[in-house]
Amino acid sequence: MNLIAYEPHFWELYRDDDRYYLSLAIDMSSVVSCWDLVLTQEEIQGYEHRSNASIQELAKSLVALAYKGDFSQMERCAVKPYERQAMQQAFKNWQKRQNAS
Repeated sequence: MNLIAYEPHFWELYRDDDRYYLSLAIDMSSVVSCWDLVLTQEEIQGYEHRSNASIQELAKSLVALAYKGDFSQMERCAVKPYERQAMQQAFKNWQKRQNAS
């Protein structure tokens, strides 16, 4: 798994073979709600055709839902614990490469 795109303090996009994962931080004013999600095939195609713009739009739509108290889409797409671990390891590996540069 590799970190392939990100917007600092908002979202990170990971890829593992043909699967894509989005880590999203939602600022709920007094607390930050963090979600790790598996992207759907439609969302993957959006990224492949429109790059970061599609992820930016997806992230904003999920934030808007969260502000309305609707977490159902994020709950349906939540990653498994082993996927979350792989995402965290990929972030640590990416960080090490950044610090070495």
